Amino acid sequence: MSSQDALALDLRSRGDTRRLGLRLAECLQAGDLLLLCGELGAGKTFLARAIARGLGVPASVRVTSPTFDLVHELPARIPLVHVDLYRLEAAAELRELGLGERIGADAVVLVEWGERFARALGSPALRISLALAGEGGRSCLVEPCSPRGAELLAGLSARLVR
Repeated sequence: MSSQDALALDLRSRGDTRRLGLRLAECLQAGDLLLLCGELGAGKTFLARAIARGLGVPASVRVTSPTFDLVHELPARIPLVHVDLYRLEAAAELRELGLGERIGADAVVLVEWGERFARALGSPALRISLALAGEGGRSCLVEPCSPRGAELLAGLSARLVR
């Protein structure tokens, strides 16, 4: 996939980020793998929370970064496996998390800090990069990494213009 196929967004508010997550969730299917990239404070977990709500994770279920647990499985219309690999040091440790059985299977797998392990995780559908921008906003680049990612990007683009 080329960078020309990517979608660049200015997320001027939390509402813009929430809307992105909700619209993306409408497109997701079991088996999808998403990588969320960006520095600390860029909004990865906030976007993950919006995606989770869009998938139907009940408001009574807290959606937090699994920084210390590494993996949170959340109940939704499609199960959501929310992963944070910030503390992981080697790709070999991925096996212990049991992600191999979930990626490409029955759940949406959403990985924060997964860019270091992209090859070991397999081909993600999308890489979503967030960065701090002026006045509390964020810039976002949504890049397809596979044919499935191109489908997701097309669906997301269509939903964002309505």
